[in-house]
Amino acid sequence: MDVQLKELIEKIKSEGLKTAEEQSAEIIREAEKKAAEIVAKAESEASAMREKVKNEAAQFEASGKEALLQASRDLIIATRKNLEKLFSKVLEEEISAVLDGAFLEKVILTVVGNWKEDFTDVSLLLPEDRIKELEAALRSKAAEAIKQGLDINPVKGIKSGFRVSVREGSVYYDFSAQGISEILSELLNPQIASILQEAAAVEA
Repeated sequence: MDVQLKELIEKIKSEGLKTAEEQSAEIIREAEKKAAEIVAKAESEASAMREKVKNEAAQFEASGKEALLQASRDLIIATRKNLEKLFSKVLEEEISAVLDGAFLEKVILTVVGNWKEDFTDVSLLLPEDRIKELEAALRSKAAEAIKQGLDINPVKGIKSGFRVSVREGSVYYDFSAQGISEILSELLNPQIASILQEAAAVEA
């Protein structure tokens, strides 16, 4: 009886140990499996994060370059406009200086002398502060045109030069400093813009 009991106890121990070992091995396998899954997931997340950071960096660089290009374009446009404005102002000042005194009188007489139409509906518009001296000279030197109907009137807004009004203002010939400057600016400003564009292209 003692022998059988001893054998039974040994058998229980042996089977229990085997079961424990099997359970332990299963637990280890599950732990290793879960650890592998965790590592794989972590690596996948790390890879995705690296790709995201890389993409965001590329987007930031691209947007930064685009912002820099846009700022450069804005600066070129602003510079061009300022230069055109300055050029127009200087041009008008230079023309104003030329359209003065004897030369202005000569230009007016040349225009009147070469006028091919009837003077009936023609008005010569002069700067208010020059009307007296110019009118006195013109009434002497352009007497025939005045006799035919040429009118001489002062006008606000003209600092130098003159205008010729036809048919009660329906048509104007603008020989004022501002008018001549605007015409020349329209011709010359595109050239300034072209020069700036070429300079920008060289710098780029």
